[in-house]
This record gives sequence, structure tokens and C-alpha cells, in this order.
Amino acid sequence: MDKKEKIEKAAKKKQENLYNPKMLREMIGQGMSANEIMETMKLKHRQTLKQHILKLITDDNKLYEVKGLYLKNSNRPKVNAKLEIKISLEKIDLKDLQLSAGDEFSVHCENDMIILTKV
Repeated sequence: MDKKEKIEKAAKKKQENLYNPKMLREMIGQGMSANEIMETMKLKHRQTLKQHILKLITDDNKLYEVKGLYLKNSNRPKVNAKLEIKISLEKIDLKDLQLSAGDEFSVHCENDMIILTKV
């Protein structure tokens, strides 16, 4: 067995140790979001959670849906090539702010911050 095979085997073994189907089923059943599941299971990468859920789907032959699993992280939106910033409001904790389609905002800058104020 060469060095590459040993590394791959060790990585697979480590991933298997983190995989806990019983706990994962319970958390999905409770309606926990992807971020909550990752925090509880101490997973660092969303891809690892995706792999665990895919394995669970294969083992149980049942489709599981986890809120926020396929959403991009919007905590740090980036400016695109057209100098646009796109923010998905579903990914942000808006607290008590109620928004609906057609709402307008004023935009101003202060101290390296872009501030949106609902009009």
C-alpha cells in the first residue's frame, strides 16, 4: 500500500467516524437547518454534511430534505463582474423586519458600510 492509498483510507475512516445515521435522522426529523446540524455534529464543511445526507438517503432509500443545505452562504456577499451585490433575504436573519415584493430601500454609505433603509 503506497502513501496515497494510506491517506485516502485514513480520510475515509475519519469521515465514517463522524457519520452518525441515527443522530442525523433525528435532527432532520426535528426540522433542523443545515447550519444547526453542522454545528451539532461538529462538521466544518457543508460538503461533508451533503455526503452524510446522501449516504443516509442511500441507506434508507428515502429522500431527506434539509433547509439551507443547498443555499450559498450570504454572510459575505461578493461584488460580481457587473459591480452588483446580490443578497438573498431568505438567508438573512431579519428579526422583526417584515418585507414583501415591491418594497423599496434607500442606500447610503458610512464608514465602509453600505446601509439599506426601508422606505
